Amino acid sequence: MATSDRRIIQRFPVDFRVDFIHAGDYMISCSKNISMDGMFINTSTPAPVGTHVNLIFPGEGSHEVEVAALVVWNREESSYQKPGMGVQFLSPLPQTVKKGFFRDIDRIVILSEKGVSS
Repeated sequence: MATSDRRIIQRFPVDFRVDFIHAGDYMISCSKNISMDGMFINTSTPAPVGTHVNLIFPGEGSHEVEVAALVVWNREESSYQKPGMGVQFLSPLPQTVKKGFFRDIDRIVILSEKGVSS
């Protein structure tokens, strides 16, 4: 972990759909990493820092799960980074969302322990 990284809780690389609602607009996006307290959302239209957004996670079947979050940082696209925003969850993640990303995390941990890169 870099010395400039202020995260306390470890983030894990994931790639799944997570949409968000900001100012009445529904934006389709995806996650690039997640932890128990926040995540990075890859989007070309990040909401301003300090903005409350509602994240929409795909749930089981055709159900969706909505989670409130606060935008704590954002970045524009550059030649070496994708655009997006870092958000902090304002409430605990529902169990259905946790199950989905823990399944991916368990797979990553198992592969790294075996010396296989993901």
